[in-house]
Amino acid sequence: MSLGVGATLDPMTSLLARGNRRDIPSRPGSDRARALLAVALRPTGGAVAIICVLVVATLVSSNSDLAGAAGAVAASWLALHQVSLTIADGPLGVMPLLPTALLVWAVSRGCARAVTRETDLREASRVVAAAVAGPFAATLVALAVIADAAAVTPLETPNAFLALASVGVIHLGAACVGVAWVVGRSECVRLGAPDWVPEVVRPAARAAGLLFAAGAAATAVSLMQSWSEVGELMDGDFGFVGVLGQVVLSVLYLPNVAVGAAAVLVGGAAQVGGTSISLFEVVPGPVPPVPVLGGIPAEMVGGAWPVLLVAPVVVGALLGRDCGRSRLPMQETAYLVASAAAGVGVLAALLGFLAGGNVGSFGYVGVVPGVFGLITFAWLVVPGLVVGALVARRNRIKSDTRRTGSAEGAAAKDGAPADGDDPVFEVKRLERPAVRYRAAAEPEPEPESEPAQAGTTSDPAPRTETAETTAETTSQSLSETAAETDSVEETETPSIVDDDLPNGPAPRGD
Repeated sequence: MSLGVGATLDPMTSLLARGNRRDIPSRPGSDRARALLAVALRPTGGAVAIICVLVVATLVSSNSDLAGAAGAVAASWLALHQVSLTIADGPLGVMPLLPTALLVWAVSRGCARAVTRETDLREASRVVAAAVAGPFAATLVALAVIADAAAVTPLETPNAFLALASVGVIHLGAACVGVAWVVGRSECVRLGAPDWVPEVVRPAARAAGLLFAAGAAATAVSLMQSWSEVGELMDGDFGFVGVLGQVVLSVLYLPNVAVGAAAVLVGGAAQVGGTSISLFEVVPGPVPPVPVLGGIPAEMVGGAWPVLLVAPVVVGALLGRDCGRSRLPMQETAYLVASAAAGVGVLAALLGFLAGGNVGSFGYVGVVPGVFGLITFAWLVVPGLVVGALVARRNRIKSDTRRTGSAEGAAAKDGAPADGDDPVFEVKRLERPAVRYRAAAEPEPEPESEPAQAGTTSDPAPRTETAETTAETTSQSLSETAAETDSVEETETPSIVDDDLPNGPAPRGD
């Protein structure tokens, strides 16, 4: 009976011991595959979902037919990746940068979370490939949908190669930035790169942020000064939905305008349709009726516009300060400044390329990317090298002073001269050694003299003379010893030992 009960309980015990499925540790391979799948699909799926919601909301609010919703979603996906579209025989080459910037941030963050500092290059390349594969698949689907919806919507199918190239460049760059942000420093150390190479990213990113923040500030000031023109562009019979759409459109295109303002601040020129703007002249012309472009000046007012060139000089000086604080040698600091300025110049040229394009009958809107990048590099590298050299020299002097002070402190503590100091010689008077004497030993008791034999008489006179002679000799020896010890600074009380005294009383004469 007991065997039967045990056989019955064993399967139940083993079943309960298995625990929940969530308690079972998963295999490392499955976790890695899940992470790669998240990198490939999460940003793409989130972007497509948001686009679908916005497209449907726009069509419903404008009482439009939902038949072209699929084509609008596909076109919005391509516009998110800066792919030029042709709508009703009119080119639309300027796409808003704000959604693209948010997408780049999401992709970079997802790739950064998928790697660690211990990730090797092979695993990092898999993460980058996964980040590009998902958007590639979505782009192919979008191209097919646009080709199918061409009969319903006035939208031409874009060049497939250019569309895939644009999507690939954006996602590849975002993935590389995210992965390099985590594993870049460790890989530079492993590959034996110079010490200044990992330090390029932070000063360059800070300088780029300051430069484009200055462009955004200039745009905001211009809009506030031209608020009446902005209000006229929004006073049309658009209704609430139309006004809301114009506000949203202006917000989306605000980074594009900030890029153009940054190009003007560094001494370049921005072209908006028929209008050309720089710090030295303004050529008026037709401007697209977008509220965010209402702040474009129609004429040059005053002659203080070139003073705004101080903005890139300040940014370059701050770049040099940041590079000089890296506590690198002078030559490596110069390399760091030049590399960071070159990185900002390349980024400026890339943003200038993405922010511009043709807009219908208005023509080209944007800046010249190559000129923008070169001017930005020049304005940053010159003051950056000067300030970086000064900061690096000051840090080196402080370091040398601190090192010398610590060496002097250690030398003073140890009693030895510091490095680079002349040794200090001290002349001391030689002292004669003190005369030390051994302590006097107790005199051994003299044996009692045997009684004189009968008939022998003792002569006390010679004994008395011998005692007096011994006392006189002892007194003379003590006087000479005292005279020798008086010439010494540190003396000790002399003691007389048995060796200094005559050995016993003098023998008596017969």
